Amino acid sequence: MTVALRHLNREIMAVFLVTLALLLLVAVGGRFIGYLQEAAMGKFTGTTVLTIIGLRLPEFLQLVAPFALYVALLLTLGRMYAEQEMVVLQTAGLSTVRLLVWVSGSVVIIVGLVAALAWVLTPLSQRVLLDFVTQQRAQSEFETVNPGVFHTYDYGRRVTYSQDISADRRVLYDVFISQRLETGATVNIWAQSATQAVDERSGSRFLILNDGRRYEFSIDSMDVRSMAFKQLSQRLETVDKRRARLDVEAAPMQSLGSDPLSRAEWHWRVALPLFTLIGAVLAVGISRVQPRQGRFARVLPGMLVMLVYYLALVVNQNALREEDVPADVGLWGVHLSFAILAVVLARRLAQPS
Repeated sequence: MTVALRHLNREIMAVFLVTLALLLLVAVGGRFIGYLQEAAMGKFTGTTVLTIIGLRLPEFLQLVAPFALYVALLLTLGRMYAEQEMVVLQTAGLSTVRLLVWVSGSVVIIVGLVAALAWVLTPLSQRVLLDFVTQQRAQSEFETVNPGVFHTYDYGRRVTYSQDISADRRVLYDVFISQRLETGATVNIWAQSATQAVDERSGSRFLILNDGRRYEFSIDSMDVRSMAFKQLSQRLETVDKRRARLDVEAAPMQSLGSDPLSRAEWHWRVALPLFTLIGAVLAVGISRVQPRQGRFARVLPGMLVMLVYYLALVVNQNALREEDVPADVGLWGVHLSFAILAVVLARRLAQPS
């Protein structure tokens, strides 16, 4: 029996790693293409894409790992049922409870990994990512400008356009800037050229506009003010202004408050390791196949059950954010429903097929 236990867990971990790599490749690949498109639009430089992907890996891992474990259990146990190995072990005294104990070694490791990712590593990487992206956008706003393309900044409150740029990317030519002020007025600026300057004391960055004209108008008053300038300094957005508050997803576990967004985030972080654990019991209960069905017979129906579980968690998390579900109820109802289903399916393994 000890040899069978080691063989079972070794195969589960091997299939888990292969499945994890494939699912991670799909998830990261799709996001990587999206970031490349954003880099082409000038939101940040192309060299920062790999850094952003690296910082988002814990987030991807915590979502992919439960599905990878689920598929690994389905395939491993399905093969053992299809090839009659499980029948031999059951004849030798392997019960459903003992089977769950056997697979618990691999399951506990992966549940612990998901818990560490959800509670510590992902919030930490999100904080680093938030600082990194904010800093990159503030520092490289000038460098990311592509000629002939409109670039939006400050959540759409400022639009920048340049007809051409120098070879060293230090001088913009035929520059247009449109900015909406906090007073509701709109400022349009045309300039023949523009360079960037940094205030050594404050660290603020300025766009130095040369030989142009500035227009300020308000729709309410229909008042238009115009002025020509030889040189005009336009302050670029600073890091402190963009970083108005720490995003809830980047907050440490112990710093989450009692507001709806924080409570929804707390329930989601707790839900991920529970989702992994209950999903593993579901996989054990669904994995039994008939001898002639093959090891992949339960993969599709099994994945449908896991997807329904995941989507139910997502829907309830959104309801928590909107305060449609009480914070005390949280996601516990979803976990309880699928935990009961997992226990029912696991008990059926002891019955004749």
